[in-house]
Amino acid sequence: MGDRRGILRGGIRHKIFSMMLVTIVLIIVAYTAVFFYQTSRVEKLVDDTYEMQRQVYEENGLQDKYEEIQSGAMTSFRQKMFHARNILLILVVLIVAAGLISAYSISRRIIDPLNTITRRIASLGIRHRQFKMEDVYRTGDEIEVLAEAFAKQSLRTALYIDQIKRVTAEKERIGAELEMASKIQQSQLPRLFPPFPDRKEFSLYASMTPAKEVGGDFYDFFMIDHDHIGFVMADVSGKGVPAALLMMVSRVLIKSGLQNGNSVSEALEHVNNQLCEGNDEGFFVTMWVAVMEISTGKGIVANAGHEHPAVRKADGSYELIIYRHSMPVGTMEGLKFRQHEFQMNPGDSFFVYTDGVAEATNADNELYGTERMLAALNSEPDALPEKTLTNVMDDINRFVDGAEQFDDITMLCLRYYGADGLSA
Repeated sequence: MGDRRGILRGGIRHKIFSMMLVTIVLIIVAYTAVFFYQTSRVEKLVDDTYEMQRQVYEENGLQDKYEEIQSGAMTSFRQKMFHARNILLILVVLIVAAGLISAYSISRRIIDPLNTITRRIASLGIRHRQFKMEDVYRTGDEIEVLAEAFAKQSLRTALYIDQIKRVTAEKERIGAELEMASKIQQSQLPRLFPPFPDRKEFSLYASMTPAKEVGGDFYDFFMIDHDHIGFVMADVSGKGVPAALLMMVSRVLIKSGLQNGNSVSEALEHVNNQLCEGNDEGFFVTMWVAVMEISTGKGIVANAGHEHPAVRKADGSYELIIYRHSMPVGTMEGLKFRQHEFQMNPGDSFFVYTDGVAEATNADNELYGTERMLAALNSEPDALPEKTLTNVMDDINRFVDGAEQFDDITMLCLRYYGADGLSA
């Protein structure tokens, strides 16, 4: 077994030569053995034949003649056998030479194309981009079939790489556009806090934690006049650039409507009719909109399909204020929106948010929900607005525990101190 392993070591060319040589040697040995065996049989047969004739020659007094004939016959026989051995040796040399030439020809026909294939494949991506058919592969046998298979696969791979490059470039372009859209989206939101440092009647804080994909959440707050402030919390259906564009349009429309003296319901009706024009994609916006009189704490609010707000009375706990919503903005032209009054007393707070809070999901596909949200709010019910939002966000992060965020998380909290700001 060790000798066989030794013979079969090395490359294919070495193996072909070795196996061919071993085969030739075995044939020659077998033929030589048969030749010498048959020669010895013939010599014995000749000796036996002349031994039978010896008595006849001796009886006739021809002993010398017999010796002469026998000697001449054996000498002639051995000469012919000698010539036969020489011819055999010549044939052996010719057979070995022919075998080695055949082995070399076969190995060259197989090994050279394989070596070329190996070099071409090894150089792919360095000197060659694609494996192509060459004349050296056109052998008319399995080598040519193998080379054609490599060429077809290489062509498919090159086409796939080109496609991947195009897709990657397009993805990078889209990613850059989405990143720019996200920056534009966030730049539209109020980000300086406290937003009205000279106003001691209230404290206010808001935040938006965007998901990876550009969404349509937005919050806004703005002075309508010296004694009135407007609040907006909204969520545009869908994701991506269209949602971000619709968010910016909706924000401008609702703000301009309120600042132009429209009531909350009138402003929502105007925004709804504007968004329904050419809304072929069927986008809609859920909105919570309120206007509060700063000096008295009285306000008007309307909810167009948005989340229920959480309200805390002074020295109390946050509770959801659940009431019947109006339809989301942009669903149908000519909609009317219900509005109702509310009263903020010194020490009261309210918390509004988008569905990204309640629908934050952990790895087990479990929703965060409003009950956990209320528990986080009431962990420090008397905290300032910024701390309140931090508490909720920290609790959401503990709940999701690193799971991917699929929606923007947007929140706004206001604490009302009263006209004289004595509770500040």
